[in-house]
Amino acid sequence: MLQLHGAIDMPAATVYTDDVDPLLAYVLPKTPILRRDGDKAVFKYVKYRTPKPLANGKFGAALVFMDVELALPPAQQQSLRDALAEQFTARRGQGAPPVPPDQIILSKPTISKATVDVEVLAASGELVQKVNSAGRPSMYGNNVVAISAELNQDGAPVFEAVMRSQGAGGVRVVYEMTFAARMPAIRAVGTWNASKFYTFVQDVDFEENFWAEDDFSERVTEIFTNSESRVVEVDPGGQASSDPAVAKILDTLRSSVTQQLDEAVKRNLLDAIPPESRDFSKVRQEDFENIRRDVTVNKTSDVHIEFKENQVVAVDVAPQANMPSLASQDFAWADYAMDVDTDDPFFRRLGVAIQVNAEFEALPIFSVEVKIDYPPHTARSGIQTFSFTKTDQIAKFEAFTDGGPTAFKYQYVVNYKGESRTFTSPWVDADTTELKVNIDELGIWLVDIEVGDINFDQVSRAVLTLEHPEVVPGVPPVCRFQITKDTKKERVQEVLLQAAQPYGGSITYFMQDSREYVRTFKDLKGQRFFVDDPFSGNGLVQMRTRGDFERQIDTIFVDLAYADDENDYRQTASFALTKDKRFNDWKFPVIDEQKGKVTYRTITTFRDGTSTESGDQTLTGRTLVLGEDAATISVRLIPDLIDWSVAKLATVDIHYADPAHDLDDTESFTFRKEAPEAKYEFAIRDRNNRTYTWKATYFLTDGSRKETGSAAPVSDEQLVLQTPS
Repeated sequence: MLQLHGAIDMPAATVYTDDVDPLLAYVLPKTPILRRDGDKAVFKYVKYRTPKPLANGKFGAALVFMDVELALPPAQQQSLRDALAEQFTARRGQGAPPVPPDQIILSKPTISKATVDVEVLAASGELVQKVNSAGRPSMYGNNVVAISAELNQDGAPVFEAVMRSQGAGGVRVVYEMTFAARMPAIRAVGTWNASKFYTFVQDVDFEENFWAEDDFSERVTEIFTNSESRVVEVDPGGQASSDPAVAKILDTLRSSVTQQLDEAVKRNLLDAIPPESRDFSKVRQEDFENIRRDVTVNKTSDVHIEFKENQVVAVDVAPQANMPSLASQDFAWADYAMDVDTDDPFFRRLGVAIQVNAEFEALPIFSVEVKIDYPPHTARSGIQTFSFTKTDQIAKFEAFTDGGPTAFKYQYVVNYKGESRTFTSPWVDADTTELKVNIDELGIWLVDIEVGDINFDQVSRAVLTLEHPEVVPGVPPVCRFQITKDTKKERVQEVLLQAAQPYGGSITYFMQDSREYVRTFKDLKGQRFFVDDPFSGNGLVQMRTRGDFERQIDTIFVDLAYADDENDYRQTASFALTKDKRFNDWKFPVIDEQKGKVTYRTITTFRDGTSTESGDQTLTGRTLVLGEDAATISVRLIPDLIDWSVAKLATVDIHYADPAHDLDDTESFTFRKEAPEAKYEFAIRDRNNRTYTWKATYFLTDGSRKETGSAAPVSDEQLVLQTPS
């Protein structure tokens, strides 16, 4: 039998010896591992995604299935045998034959009670949705624990990364197990004694007097006493308590005795003694004048637990560790992981919400029948028909796709009120989940006319003409409406017996000043038509400038004119653009944004007093760019090479001339010792004329002066000044 004495603590396990067979070893591993089925791990990781969000709002999660056992891999078992062979050989003493490793029998302690707690990814509620395990191991063999876990969309990649890496695998397993072991020459005793005592004494005297008041006296004595003692003693006997192995056994026995003593105490706890009531009214009712009540309660309880040599005791252990990752157990992640898309073609369904967008109550429509022809469904059940008689009615067509496409065909039949004829549409191809049959598809030309913002102080009346292409001669008729200040709404409602087409029309405005304006329309669609003011449209001209307003251009004057000859409509405006206001927009009302043209004339005045005119021009588009593209001549004057030991002062004159554009400019610069650079800048008209002449005069310390310069025009952008020799 397994004996506590002589336990061997190895890196991978704790080993207990047998009290009879010297080559029998009971192995208790320290680290849980994945159970092996042959050379494969019992482990599966399934990551899946869904076409619709899960209850947590995510679109995927992962499932983990694994069997964890408290065992040693084959390689560690062999290493343990080799180490035990050396230990057992050493115990035999010098000269004894060595113990062959293959003769050592590895067994496991017989577990009498066990529980297990499993934690995945630190039990994070942010990463793990659920962890399932039986709460207790198999209690035989390798104490297998079957575990399953559900990870959310965030926890899945974390778990995958942990299991792919080396080290701990994110799964913590804590065993609590009890097994039987034979004691060495050690005695362990645990005792518990408890007592509860209670005494109650009550003396009551009544004296009834005829001529005086009655007398009453009461004396009460009440005593509660509680006592409890608990002792746990472990006697090592002949064992050396300083020996680490013996000390470990003593701790194990002390823990076992303490636990069993605690369990026995729970079963033998004494109930509290309730106090006695002081109420003597019932006795007094029998007319007793002297009453004495004496109550005594005494409760005791004793527990005695004793372990002695060769006695079999229950040993409690709690092996626990983070299970190594899949990679640390020499398994490849790719062999045990799989990605799954739950949008399986076998379960895939086509769902189409069908609605007829029409006011059945206000229109001459009795019903609309919509037919759906979806090949997989039609092959089994035929074409499905849905009948609509109400405005807000919605029908649902559903069918399995059988892994095929979701395209289908639909056809609708319109039944009119008071009309024997019907309108049957052609079959229409569709691939959608929302099918709406609109009013303009139901064989009715329907237009709701509403009068918008018309200024009847300017407009006397208006005539609206709407014209749909004829489906047969005279059908539908041309519809005309007189629009006055009292008109609010009108309606066109004509049965076509075919789908409505784009229509056209016009509005003729009769103004209070006897003028007439006409607006025409074409390719109109939709059920609503708004009659707006004749000037509901807007024209726009965006004026932008270019050029040098700092040195060259002073002001640009712009005269704009808009003309709509067909409607005899005119608009004019004038603007001045300067360096403080280099852009502007002209907005004006128009009758028809597609008609009319804008002309303009500009006068540009320059800072030198000259000016230019553009003449009458026609604007194309909406943006008008004005001014001249600026050009500038720029020259740096660098005095770094002037020898100020011989020169006191230097002056430079730069002259630019362009007779063709009446430009003539001269600028002078003065330099003294430690003077900075200077720059000559001048706005020019001719980009190709960038030449100039220059002259430098140096005033020397001896009172003389020297001059240098250019005999002919130059185009250098830098002038390096140097004292002439």
